[in-house]
Amino acid sequence: MPPLAESRHDASMNVLYLTNNAGHASTTVSTQGWFRLLAPSGLRPVLASPRTGAFAEWATQRGIPFYRLPLPFPSKSRPWGFLNSLWRLWRIAKRHKIELVHCNEQDVYPIGQYLARLCRVPVVVSVHSRMEPGFSRWAFRGARQPRRVFFISRGNLEVCRSGMDGVVPETRWRLLYNGIDTRHYRPDQSLRQAFRGRHGLDSELLIGIACALRPGKQLEHFFQAAAGLSSPRTRVVLAGGPVPGSETYAENVINVGRQLLQDSLIHLGHLSDLRGFYNALDLAVNTSEGEACSISILEALACGCPVLGYPSISVHEQVLPDGGEIVAQDDIGALRAALKRWLGDPAELSRMRPGARKRVETDFDIEKIAAQLWSEYLDVLNCTKNSADRCGLPGHSTP
Repeated sequence: MPPLAESRHDASMNVLYLTNNAGHASTTVSTQGWFRLLAPSGLRPVLASPRTGAFAEWATQRGIPFYRLPLPFPSKSRPWGFLNSLWRLWRIAKRHKIELVHCNEQDVYPIGQYLARLCRVPVVVSVHSRMEPGFSRWAFRGARQPRRVFFISRGNLEVCRSGMDGVVPETRWRLLYNGIDTRHYRPDQSLRQAFRGRHGLDSELLIGIACALRPGKQLEHFFQAAAGLSSPRTRVVLAGGPVPGSETYAENVINVGRQLLQDSLIHLGHLSDLRGFYNALDLAVNTSEGEACSISILEALACGCPVLGYPSISVHEQVLPDGGEIVAQDDIGALRAALKRWLGDPAELSRMRPGARKRVETDFDIEKIAAQLWSEYLDVLNCTKNSADRCGLPGHSTP
């Protein structure tokens, strides 16, 4: 591959994205925004994933090459599957003249870094969940270090810190929030009225959340807190369904909710468009045990819906200071007391809506985040021995 130019501002950039999730879910919501917004700057993405889904379909409809293939961990006992995938990725990288590999989750980094070293191009990684120290040392130590590690929240970074210190220099760490399109998710009174009218909820106080029905969401906490409310006008509205492996939990937790809340619980199942749902809510409630950077929280805030709930690793930094209230983690009593206080003053709930919207516009707008990512790409690809500080290690240059 020819040497990289000193300046990349007027050139295209061929980037291979590896992801275990080509469906339109949390790890690829921001990625879709990057592809859309950075194309005019010269981003030429190529996508590889073991799975197809809404994100892969969206990409191929826009002419973005998509390849379906496994992205396994290296294995000494069963090396051939890994080597076959690595060979296929090498052919893809050569075909598209790939200059940078972006591993969209840490789980695909092991094969991504082998590919980058084989092709003599830099590699970066996005971290979407807690990494145990043993994994961090195994994946990133020594010659396996990435040029950039993108953490999607400060809370996400801090829970991973113990495994990263002394393994990857902190000069290579970056905070790159998940982001959403704030022009798509926005306050809309007509959507609010239409949703409430469709479900016969015109005069009700609505609290709820949209999420996958899996144990980590701790929806039983939400139902228990809501069961202590005295207002007959309050309805708990839930959107979402089970993910593979959580079907039993989903069935059980909905049964618990119906026992506690009876007709006050409205379970809508999966909704393809959540803008009406979040506009209709008076208050979104988060009871998750751990969110690296929740897309559903961002969608609620962007639609002007305040959020009440647990800190959940990162939700507090998404919500505070203007988007709602955070109570102690797993304190159902504190959650119930806060719900009573908030729902006791509907006028104050209404006054909080602009602050919720502002919170997303300030830090989580996808246009700002895409611009930040593009700047990081340019720094990585323009890295030379004379600007080694930009690479994170003295004297280290782009291959």
